Amino acid sequence: MTGWDLQPQGISSVLKTTGEFAAKIEKHATSYGKHLQSAAEHAGTISADGGGKEAKGGLVALALSQFAEHTTPDLKFIAARAGKSLNGAMDATTEYLKGGQHMAERAQAAQTKALSAPDLDPKKPGRQTG
Repeated sequence: MTGWDLQPQGISSVLKTTGEFAAKIEKHATSYGKHLQSAAEHAGTISADGGGKEAKGGLVALALSQFAEHTTPDLKFIAARAGKSLNGAMDATTEYLKGGQHMAERAQAAQTKALSAPDLDPKKPGRQTG
């Protein structure tokens, strides 16, 4: 690879779009539990022991509860990973820009030094002669 070709404006745009999408996922993940609870409440009361009007929840409610128990940590992980990825990309871009600024400053200093008039006084301290 001959060099980096990062375009901060493009990265910023992608991060903004991705952040907006991640916020939507977070909103849906928040309502995830509520929707599963509602589904369980409206799933009926058929149960292994015969059900009836007094039954609080049936097999479907139990299955939905177990499903939520096993999938909620995954949703939390996805949200946390997305946040860390977005922050990492932002931090990497910031450091890239800082590095570019540092390189530009060093190049400018080298150019200034190269363009300065040569010192021809052989008696100055620190100069080597012959």
